[in-house]
Amino acid sequence: MQTDERSVLSKSLGRRSFLKASAAAVAAGAALQAPGMLAEAHADETGSIQQPEEVITPGTCRGGCGAGCQMNVHVRDGKIVKTSCRQQSDPNVTRICNKGITHALRVYGKERIKYPMKRVGERGEEKWEQISWDEAFDLIVSKWKEVENEYGATANAFLTAGGNISPDVNTGKRLCSAMGATMIDSAQDRVFYAAFPPMYGYNKGQGGGGRNDWFNSKHFFMWGFNPAESESQTFHYILQAQTDCGADITCIDVSYTTSASKSDHFVSIRPGTDGALALAMANVLVEKDLVDTEFLKTMTVAPLLVKDSDGKYLRLSDLGRAEAGTKEDKPVVMGEDGAIDALDAIANPLLLDVHDADGHAVKTAYELLLERVNEWTPEKASELCDVPVETIYELAYRLADGPTSVNIGLGLDHITNGVATFNAIVAATMMAGQFGRRGNSAKGSFRGEIAIGWNPFKLYTVPDAPKAPMFYAPAFLKCLDSGKYGDWDISNIKTLYVWNHNMLGIQVGTTKWYEFLEKIEFFVVADPVMTTTAKYADLVLPVCHYFECESCSGDDTRYVLHSAKAADPLYESKSDFEIFKELFKRMGLERYAFETVDDLYNAVFDDPVAKSIGLTWDRIKKEGSVLTFEPDDRVFGEEGVFSTPTGRLEFYHENISLDTNYGQEFDFYKERLPYWEPPMEAWHENPLAEKYPLVFISERSKFKVHTQYTYVPWLLELESEPYVTANPETCKERGIEDGDYVRLFNDRSSCTLRVRYNDGTRPGVIVIDHGWEKDQFVDGFYIDLLGYNVTPVVANSYYFDTLIQMEKADI
Repeated sequence: MQTDERSVLSKSLGRRSFLKASAAAVAAGAALQAPGMLAEAHADETGSIQQPEEVITPGTCRGGCGAGCQMNVHVRDGKIVKTSCRQQSDPNVTRICNKGITHALRVYGKERIKYPMKRVGERGEEKWEQISWDEAFDLIVSKWKEVENEYGATANAFLTAGGNISPDVNTGKRLCSAMGATMIDSAQDRVFYAAFPPMYGYNKGQGGGGRNDWFNSKHFFMWGFNPAESESQTFHYILQAQTDCGADITCIDVSYTTSASKSDHFVSIRPGTDGALALAMANVLVEKDLVDTEFLKTMTVAPLLVKDSDGKYLRLSDLGRAEAGTKEDKPVVMGEDGAIDALDAIANPLLLDVHDADGHAVKTAYELLLERVNEWTPEKASELCDVPVETIYELAYRLADGPTSVNIGLGLDHITNGVATFNAIVAATMMAGQFGRRGNSAKGSFRGEIAIGWNPFKLYTVPDAPKAPMFYAPAFLKCLDSGKYGDWDISNIKTLYVWNHNMLGIQVGTTKWYEFLEKIEFFVVADPVMTTTAKYADLVLPVCHYFECESCSGDDTRYVLHSAKAADPLYESKSDFEIFKELFKRMGLERYAFETVDDLYNAVFDDPVAKSIGLTWDRIKKEGSVLTFEPDDRVFGEEGVFSTPTGRLEFYHENISLDTNYGQEFDFYKERLPYWEPPMEAWHENPLAEKYPLVFISERSKFKVHTQYTYVPWLLELESEPYVTANPETCKERGIEDGDYVRLFNDRSSCTLRVRYNDGTRPGVIVIDHGWEKDQFVDGFYIDLLGYNVTPVVANSYYFDTLIQMEKADI
């Protein structure tokens, strides 16, 4: 931990001193790097300095922010010396952020793992023995085979996430599939992926509207979304929409974030109450006759008749007019004349006052929605959400006064009532008719920026793979005590291979993870740097930086981008692709492996869509970047057809699809429509709040992507140690001054770090920048404070469901 906040960047300097300090900063930056990072300049016979020839290659940033920004990688004498912005045909995709310019320091950072190491002390004691790659591979494979023979293939487990989003890295998933081993999904942002598809289908990617549609918005909502910090590559679109196109920006968030500071309207809300606010806005739409009934009739399930008896849609088969289960057996609506038929046969279906249909007690889906909406008057929501009544009315009018783009951030994904919250916000958006029109596109599945022809996911499993489970991490932790995850026995898992993920640095429920790790026999971590997770491993494998190997991405820019091998891997590091290729071979599964990276990417682009646009691996390597489609005015849903069971937008869910089944029970009736309930832990009326009265949340940092970039010297010049922000009122109640060290604690763990006063942080809420590592704290670790509550429908990582207490630290 660094406690001296002084640096050449923070001192008060005059002009002469500034120039000297600037030179010192450059020298210091070079000194902080490992020997040999910067190529040396050489003097010729005349004494003139000769710079080595510089080679520039394309490199693509592939961390968890999902940006996929391509940059120039500058190489001299085989050393990466800097990165710079790389020009693309679309100026909006020509960019590099403050993190992207620091990659050279990541490549040559002192935290790099240099060679395979075997633990010789206790776990976490950081006592290691250097071994060869052959020894490392032998240890892994012999243990995997021993465990498989004694306990079965599923007793070997794999866990990965998004530290390096690329197909070559994800060949580890293919190995797991071929082995029939257990895959544990980190389950981050599962609400996002579980809530949206039932509402409007699986349309993430080219089927959606792009960011350019934001320029058509009159009103723009950032709801639980802080793109100035979390998606700097996106935020410039929003600022352009505001400054160039006149969009009016509203930010709804717990605290006054950087994004809030750039908004026209900021609404501070009590954590976990966003769903109630959305339902109250819907209530106002009804009260003030702002509901777009024509949209509801033509684009949503609103007029469909729902049986009182079982909550299912009334179908033609119920009326004896079709065979049940056939495609002709369509849900029905009622016309103004009382006729009952399928949607396509009734020109103007009723939305209200339908109670009987040929002897069946029914209501329309819209009537059922209104039953939920009517509970939430603005007055009731105001008291709960701590948002003024007049503000709720203003938000509802703004929502209806389209075109409006509602952008739901992952902040709402991190609360245990997240699915219901997403449902409520999107239902209100449907009632306002703000779907399928220009200016309506929004974050997530609305956004169509994935390159067409980019489909590597088909390669992550093998065609004849043995039956094997995939568990979602928080639910897995919940099931550890019973030893049963649904029908699967999880008590016999004996090994865990973690790559591309700092599990103990960012995963919820780490105190339970430590319990699990104590019970397994062999824990392997493959990573470029010595993370909190790697320090706890039995075997550590050095992985190269992604500029030290060849790769490709096509995830979020409409381009497929080449990332060339700019320099040889440092020390004894290998790429994940090379590591897994060897493990395939030693496990006798080489028939499933790709021999070369070229073979892998030729398979990725062996795709009908890719072929139709001439997208090949050879072309991508030759051109560096290939734009797969031009930015256009497509808007998600403008055709009025959605890939849902009804082909319409669905705020009512006839069937509930679980993202994973671990034997849980759930309430069908409750989950079919939007509702609000408090977070499971982080709620002021929870009896636990008497002991731990503060809500503990994190926010993304412009200086990190999860725990990546955490040790970069240039970025540490700007933020040198972990800190939490708290409202001065919250601190003074506890005798805490600005800049004091504080201890945060609950029944799970504690940590010690600085506090900073921030009037923009809500009283009763403590906020930390997500992404610090354990060894950067005075004591303890903030991640260890988090529990692992899961909800029945979605086993997500709920980072914001934590109560704590804060006191001044005695240090």
